[in-house]
Amino acid sequence: MNILITGATGMLGKRLVPMLKEEGMDVSILTTSQIKQNVKQKVFLWDVKNGTFPENLTQPIDIVIHLAGANVGARRWTSRYKKEILESRAETSLFLLKKLKEQNNLPKSYITASGTDYYPNPSDVIFTESDLPGKQFLSEVCIAWEAVAETWHKAGCIAQIVRTPVVLAAGEGFMAKMMQTAHMGIIPTTGSPKNKLSWIHAEDLCRIYRFLLDKKESGIWNAVAPHVVDMKQLVCTIDKARGKRTLHPNVPCFMLKLMLGELGTLACGSQQVSAEKLLQAGFGYLYSTSEKAFNDIFKPKT
Repeated sequence: MNILITGATGMLGKRLVPMLKEEGMDVSILTTSQIKQNVKQKVFLWDVKNGTFPENLTQPIDIVIHLAGANVGARRWTSRYKKEILESRAETSLFLLKKLKEQNNLPKSYITASGTDYYPNPSDVIFTESDLPGKQFLSEVCIAWEAVAETWHKAGCIAQIVRTPVVLAAGEGFMAKMMQTAHMGIIPTTGSPKNKLSWIHAEDLCRIYRFLLDKKESGIWNAVAPHVVDMKQLVCTIDKARGKRTLHPNVPCFMLKLMLGELGTLACGSQQVSAEKLLQAGFGYLYSTSEKAFNDIFKPKT
């Protein structure tokens, strides 16, 4: 199986690529870094703005996995950065489709990341894949992102959309932010201690992508763990997994928005997303509960 991946150096990509290679799959990577390209290692340079695309990809491409996109939590959402967040997802995908069409190398399947931010947030509803989108900025991003997947489907590809929540990984992303003050004996809750959080362990997320490689029909999937937690449960579970007691002050929304602007809304949300479709399809979680996830994340290093 020949797989082409974008965004391979991100939190998910750097875990997914070795997993696929260990299974004997032929993985080619598209990178925007001139330094990282290495044709022998099948790492190829591409640049959407300059129209750069490799002509020596492995033939034929069976599956494209599109993970590229600007980090939504990297900095304040200025008008310019919001434009970058959107274009780094939708426009890169359209460019990739155009170039593979020109090379007569369309894949059988196209798998793209999206987000559970597609759904309204905050909300008390438990969302399934068939529910309607919200109206916040990240919902608009997800709608545009997923519309491009439909373009791939119309071109003749099986299209899989992976709606991803908060990803739990040691020392990265959400966990890095949560643990910033842990050395001072403080792990705060944000927005409200009662806010609900859908999540997924990074390893299970990689396994979901692997699971979808064999699907023969297009679909949308909530890549979430089956058990939602609230913010208070989350920080208490972290304490238990670490074997350390910390204080859990609440940082309210108004303070987050003062400090971070519109970006602060990310930490104020409350959302419950259903994993039922994946469960019914036969996917087996390694980390179905937050206890299992944090026990793995904080296990002693050997």
